[in-house]
Amino acid sequence: MARDLARSGARVSILEQGSGPPPGTNLLKLLRRKEAMQIAPGVVLLRSLRVGGGSVTFYHTATPPPLALFARHGVDLSAPLEQVLSELPHAPLRPDLMAPVASRLMQAGQSLGLPWQPLPKMIDQSHCHDGSCPPEAFWSSHRLLQQAVKAGAHLHTGVQVLRVLFSQGRAVGVEARSNGALQTFPAGRVILSAGGIASPAILQHSGVEQAGNGFFCDPLRIVMGHLPIARAPQEISMSAGYFDADAGYMLSDITIPGNFFRAFTWAAGRPDQLLSYGHTAMIMVKIRDDIDGRIDTHGRPWRRFGAADRHRMQAGVTQARAVLRAAGSGKPYVSPWVAAHPGGSVRLGELVDENLNCHSPNLHVCDASVIPAAWGLPPTLTLLALGAYLARRISQ
Repeated sequence: MARDLARSGARVSILEQGSGPPPGTNLLKLLRRKEAMQIAPGVVLLRSLRVGGGSVTFYHTATPPPLALFARHGVDLSAPLEQVLSELPHAPLRPDLMAPVASRLMQAGQSLGLPWQPLPKMIDQSHCHDGSCPPEAFWSSHRLLQQAVKAGAHLHTGVQVLRVLFSQGRAVGVEARSNGALQTFPAGRVILSAGGIASPAILQHSGVEQAGNGFFCDPLRIVMGHLPIARAPQEISMSAGYFDADAGYMLSDITIPGNFFRAFTWAAGRPDQLLSYGHTAMIMVKIRDDIDGRIDTHGRPWRRFGAADRHRMQAGVTQARAVLRAAGSGKPYVSPWVAAHPGGSVRLGELVDENLNCHSPNLHVCDASVIPAAWGLPPTLTLLALGAYLARRISQ
């Protein structure tokens, strides 16, 4: 969005709370940085407060948006999606790039009659050789930020936006904390893209009290089991899998860092598997959870998962166990619940209109907050399409 607006001639400033490289996988550090937070009893939400956001830590799965869901609210994402796809790699992973464990899980799923297939990935596979891909093959929004800056946008890091400022019913800028001091950034138009947790908190501080009333967080569990084959040193996670729209869950292979594996294995009561990281196959079960709970003015989300959510998760875990057994694992076990990509907290059709306006004609929200219903999908392509859509609307 910033890139397209800058290219259209607009003066653009990007205010980013984070800075620097990806945060790593130390859970204590993530908690201190608020990149991990408890959102329900025993459930931790992971997010990325970095330049580039979640695109520097995600698994590059290119799932197209459900166009009909947005069309019902007057948002036609078809042309913006075509624009995004014309710029980004989005092909299913080549067979030679799929790790042995991922291939075995796919074969096991197919033997059970499941529609388990290679997933489209945002990876430029022309750079990949000898079964591996260099870092430059993996897409991230850093490329778009570089293009935005080249087109004249200004990127400010270490700036935490606190609230939107209004005068006579119009947004006139934002108040933010920068280098420990309060600072005002004037603007003729304000676009919140702080994510499903921070955007509603900013709106509440700005007088939009309904923001943050309910959200989804796409919770997941990881079903793990020992296999007689070794995992590759650098596997591409979420190589293959499938969505069961009726049951409300997604299954795919996944690779998690070793310290997360040991924490999950210990929590699952399987100390006998703590040294089996190299021979453990992992299946992610991610569900489409109901919109519930509340995000407060401090950006603290809290909710409980109801019977329908627990039923979806149990159904997905049962299916994942069956796939692992079909692949040759004897006693699969399950991680605690973890949450990913929160959204639906400033919903389209309720607080946001077809121009992504909220509360004021020149205040927009453009991130996962505006997704109008329960989700359960990798959101990256949807968010990119929304950004292209809003840039077109503003430019016109």
